[in-house]
Amino acid sequence: LAGLWAWGRFYREVDDENAQVRRVAKNSAVLMFLSLLNRGIDFVFAMLRLRILGPIGEGSYAFVISIYGFFEVVVRFGLGTLLTRDIAQEKDQAGRYLSNVLGLRLLLYALSIPAVILVAGIYAAGGDLSTAEAQALALFMISLFFATLSDSFSAVFIAYEEMEYPAGISTAIVVAKVALGGLVLLPPFSAGFVGLAAVSLAMNIVQSVWLWTSMRKRIPLRLGGLDRALQRTMAIQAFPLMLNHLLASIFWRIDFWLLKPLAGTASVGIYSAGVKYLDGFNVIPSYFTIALFPLMSRYAKDSRESLVRAYELAIRLLVMVALPIAISVTVLSTPLIRVLGGSAFLPDSAIALTILIWSIPIGFVNSVTQYALIAIGQQRFLTKAFVIGVVFNISANLVMIPRFGYKGAALVTILSEFSLFFPFYYAVRKHLTPLPWVDLLWRQAVAAVGMGVTAYLLHRSPWVATGVSLVVYAGLLILLGTFRNPD
Repeated sequence: LAGLWAWGRFYREVDDENAQVRRVAKNSAVLMFLSLLNRGIDFVFAMLRLRILGPIGEGSYAFVISIYGFFEVVVRFGLGTLLTRDIAQEKDQAGRYLSNVLGLRLLLYALSIPAVILVAGIYAAGGDLSTAEAQALALFMISLFFATLSDSFSAVFIAYEEMEYPAGISTAIVVAKVALGGLVLLPPFSAGFVGLAAVSLAMNIVQSVWLWTSMRKRIPLRLGGLDRALQRTMAIQAFPLMLNHLLASIFWRIDFWLLKPLAGTASVGIYSAGVKYLDGFNVIPSYFTIALFPLMSRYAKDSRESLVRAYELAIRLLVMVALPIAISVTVLSTPLIRVLGGSAFLPDSAIALTILIWSIPIGFVNSVTQYALIAIGQQRFLTKAFVIGVVFNISANLVMIPRFGYKGAALVTILSEFSLFFPFYYAVRKHLTPLPWVDLLWRQAVAAVGMGVTAYLLHRSPWVATGVSLVVYAGLLILLGTFRNPD
């Protein structure tokens, strides 16, 4: 809060030839710093939450969140991105665009309510939705209304390139949510995950009001009337964005939907603990590719040769980072889970994490490949690729989870990355270039083998094994000439 006050008090835009560069740097730095801060706060809170809820309580919480997340994507409908684009191009129409996006989202929210009731009814009929889970889901769905308001107001700030305001408010809300979350989890309240859902609702209300108040003070706009023709155009344009986001959400979270009825609530909690580390490491390719995307987009227009070189360098660097992470986490999976959730999640969550972490070498490559395909105008192909990935993911989970539980779901996560990789690379080969895979990756692979052997020989002391093996990995990379000009 002090930081927000100081920013408003002392930060001033200077209108000169460097203003645009400073604005981009300010927005990038603020967003990245506060996003990482929020993740750190959430992770520390998870250390408390998992210890109090245990595998079963955490499983129920993660299951409800996965259902909520699905409907959140549908209600948002990709309209936030569209709103930012349109307002950035026509600021004098900001109020009109915002009004119509809010109207569309209100309609989508109303349509989502019977759909949520139907999903809850299906799970309840099978005995897979407890009363507490139903209560938490109801609270989350009410909070979704306010979350969509906040997302719409944030999109306006982003269009006006004042990203520090929604980012700063988001961090303040995260801090408050963690404080209240600790209060409701601990005695005398001990309200469990239903209490956390209630906190989420309260904080979403506060966030939406705060953003609206700040927007009215900072940005000159007047809400306009509803325009059916404009809403129809917006819905048509936003649908591909929503569909790709929805398919990606199903791709990443369908295992939570299937684990509960097929393997039990505790298996969801066990699996969720491992996924938290996976989600944390996936920040690396996310920020890297977002930073690289504008460059790749310019190269796609001006120089395909430069685009190919940038893409190949990105793959080499991401795999170079992913392999030592995978080996280190494999060695440290038990202490990492002990830090996060305590002994109640051992050894199962450590086993899940050990399997899950080996999805990141392919996952990192898929991340940058997705943006390379967008840069050359192959967005529609991405939808087809995600359909293939989702169909494979659901089918494989239905086969593996009944037999192997959370271990099967973790293995399917790795295989699902390959189900995206092959169609992605087909499009890259067809529309961009064949890749020299051996030349790109053999040095990293040899260094990783050396690191793995070193870690195995020293495995009785996990932290020593990790430290020494990382030194071996770096040394082998240097000896093999991995860092070469002009990279």
